[in-house]
Amino acid sequence: MKVNQKKAGVLLSYILTITNALVGFIYIPFLIYSLGQGEYGLFQLMGSILIYLGLFDGGLSNTVTRYYSRCIALKDEKGKENILFLSTIIYFIFTLVLILVGIIFYFYLDEVFINSLTSAELETAHKMYVVILITVVITISTAVFNSIITAHEKFVFLKSLAIIQTIIRPVIVFAVFTIEANALILIVIQAGISILGVVFKILYTFKKLKVKIRFHSWDKTLLKEMFGYSFYIFIGIVMDQIFWRSDQVILGIIDGTASVAIYSIAAQIIMYYMTLSTATSGVFLPSITKKVVSNAPIEELSSIFIKVGRLQYLILGSIVTGFILFGKEFIIMWVGEDFVEAYYITLVIMIPFTIDLIQNIGLTILQAKNMYGFRTIVFLGMALLKVVISIPLAIQYGGLGPAIATSAAYIVGNGIIMNIYYHKKIRINIIKFWSEIGKISILLLIMIGPGVLISYINLNSQVLSLLIKLVLFLMIYILLMWKLGMNKYEKDLILTPLNKIIRKLVRKGI
Repeated sequence: MKVNQKKAGVLLSYILTITNALVGFIYIPFLIYSLGQGEYGLFQLMGSILIYLGLFDGGLSNTVTRYYSRCIALKDEKGKENILFLSTIIYFIFTLVLILVGIIFYFYLDEVFINSLTSAELETAHKMYVVILITVVITISTAVFNSIITAHEKFVFLKSLAIIQTIIRPVIVFAVFTIEANALILIVIQAGISILGVVFKILYTFKKLKVKIRFHSWDKTLLKEMFGYSFYIFIGIVMDQIFWRSDQVILGIIDGTASVAIYSIAAQIIMYYMTLSTATSGVFLPSITKKVVSNAPIEELSSIFIKVGRLQYLILGSIVTGFILFGKEFIIMWVGEDFVEAYYITLVIMIPFTIDLIQNIGLTILQAKNMYGFRTIVFLGMALLKVVISIPLAIQYGGLGPAIATSAAYIVGNGIIMNIYYHKKIRINIIKFWSEIGKISILLLIMIGPGVLISYINLNSQVLSLLIKLVLFLMIYILLMWKLGMNKYEKDLILTPLNKIIRKLVRKGI
């Protein structure tokens, strides 16, 4: 039976998100307990550097996916092979530059963190950095294989591999930490799992997809177009990472590893929150690219924008409302009283960031239409301004300062400027979009009432109390949205597969 890769990909993306959340619920407190707040903060700080080194992908992954998808749509076999060859050469050049920059930065680690890290932490940081650099070099140099698999829409393989890696990582860490526990060992384990994942992707590409990488022509026009496209994607990725990772680096320089550890808890929650949204939009790039190539009307793309946005908001709305009501209790139970500030940091970022998340299918449309440049320019300005504001706010308010700067930047950049651009330039029906979102928002406000009443439940067991509160909250939320919030299309997404399952059970006599 042929698997619908897109639907299965979305489903597996949500399974991956849930798996990450469940694993993290046990894994992160274990790491904090095993490493201590300071060394856990060091691990998170070096993880931020790993992300920045990963930027040497240069936005090429999305570029290869887009142009390779176009060749698939046009059934251009030679074009597919040629794009992969040219992309491999470009990745090789990027990797050489990464190695050079990585080596140079290694010798400046002491100067950057001398005022915030102890001599022992600096020594460990150097060793961790070497492992990180080797891992990123291998990952970047082979990133073309991830693009190939994505362009072929083999989401089941990609998501299944990610789920397996998510589960295996803590199992190995738990086993090794019974012998010895430190941040360097943790980095080495994660590096090994990442590299093993790369090996499986390479084997899948050649053995299963039968992909060939061949040189046919030095297409200067194509190369120029790819570089132009990837440049804007790259700048956009850099801006996103400035928003999400610069805070931890700034806090690491100004306030030390303890502050980084607290902020990292908030960042972890935000990442889970973001993944729930990108799980849906992430599988749409190949299909939207094909629609753009076939000159699909903007009304069709606008309809996708609204449909996906509503679906995302129905899910994210429950989370942000639930976090407002029960988030502080959850964080204290999860990682302890020392991390309670993470609740306020999370809220300050989560609420405005929701605007960006329910519209991230718009970024996919911009990529497919090769109109990503404006978004990049807007976020370049906002990211630079955000960093400038974050530094004095971090000095004054600690971790809450950068969160305030991040929040303000998202409200202006995505909440206002990008919505005007979607409406005026792309011609997406933003007014209708916000009308639909407004209807759901009214119901979210109504949910605050029963949520407050539920929050008074207090049993002897803190875990049981929170679990009962969340179950009751979700039951009321689902009933309210089913009756007043969801349209026929959204209900059918649930009822259609549910009816199929029931019919199969009836036929089997169960």
